[in-house]
Amino acid sequence: MEIINTENGNFSLNSEMEINANKKFEEVNYFDLDKTINDMGNGYKWIYFKNVKIDNLYFFLNVCFFQNKTKMITFSFSETQVKSTSWDNWNENEEKMNQQKFEDWLNKTLGEKRKFDWGEIFSEHDSKGGGTNITINYLI
Repeated sequence: MEIINTENGNFSLNSEMEINANKKFEEVNYFDLDKTINDMGNGYKWIYFKNVKIDNLYFFLNVCFFQNKTKMITFSFSETQVKSTSWDNWNENEEKMNQQKFEDWLNKTLGEKRKFDWGEIFSEHDSKGGGTNITINYLI
């Protein structure tokens, strides 16, 4: 299954569940998956999904909506299901290895192109926040 469609930016969780720049908050919130929601009170809302199994990987997806429309997806993945995360099990070297793993995955999945008519995709390590993820920014 193609997880990210480079023609239109669609992110496929499975054959029935897809996220893209045209998806409304209610449509994604309807997905029957383990999730939490955060309404920022300023037009931005987030839906956080954890341990979404796609192929042989477990994904953590954070979907950002602005004025009810998908604006951005940040995600990371692991080969095993993650029960909980905390600063107690955080490791800077592991995060650097994660960024390389995510870059390798992007190269294998998309090739080297990262900017498209619909938006852009990149991996990043946030040294202040301590996390590493892949970001899809939609042009809206």
